[in-house]
Amino acid sequence: MVRSVAIIWFCLTATGCAALAKKPPTPAAEISPRESTSVIAPPGERYYILIFGSQSTPKQARFTHTWASMVRVAGSTSPGEQIIDEKTISWMPASLKIRSLSRHPEKGVNLGLQFTIDEMLRNDERISVWGPYEVSAGFHRRFLIQKQFMESGQIGYQCIDTWGEAARHGSGCDCIHAITDMDPQFSRSRYPLAYFGEAASKNIVRQLHERPIIIGPKNDHSWLFQPLGLTCHPLIQRKYCGTYIENTPENVENYLSKHDS
Repeated sequence: MVRSVAIIWFCLTATGCAALAKKPPTPAAEISPRESTSVIAPPGERYYILIFGSQSTPKQARFTHTWASMVRVAGSTSPGEQIIDEKTISWMPASLKIRSLSRHPEKGVNLGLQFTIDEMLRNDERISVWGPYEVSAGFHRRFLIQKQFMESGQIGYQCIDTWGEAARHGSGCDCIHAITDMDPQFSRSRYPLAYFGEAASKNIVRQLHERPIIIGPKNDHSWLFQPLGLTCHPLIQRKYCGTYIENTPENVENYLSKHDS
């Protein structure tokens, strides 16, 4: 099965189908980078993102998943007194059974963080997590708009969304693009064959670090694991070791001058 999926994916990438596939019409991608940077956080609010990836051993496409959680922290500076609100984009088929070679979208469902972890563990998948990383209010807003779109009923699930009906009509997407499609700068045309499961999640983390999105990339925010209920799960905490661009006014303006239309 894995070999069949790999062959199909290679053929699609080689013929440029990934670049030509129609993306779902998410309003999150319509927000320009400059508009995104204009969002101001209410006093006392901060935002953090965690990227998750899971896969079986050996790795099988139907037992892999990528998802992300956005956390809003508000109120007191004391961790025990803060208001913590978590939202997750975890896009799966409603049946929870991934059909790797399907050419047609099926009904999708956006799962919660704890349910997703429990489901992946039931499938005997190991789970890795990157972050939490602090992000801007504008990125938080983009994430929430994407989550709302995924839950609107306008889009279905298709494991390989760069071929078949999803590619022609933009009517379905996979778990990875459910996250990345909200970023207009994230191109599907340069998406390598091996990027599914943990590799896909790691690639998203790299993309976040290569834009001025993360505030204080080296800061440790692992204190969030306990209030999010993550300390009771066998998660592998991964570290990003590549280059990064920090979210500073100068870096943001340089980025906008190159990418904002």
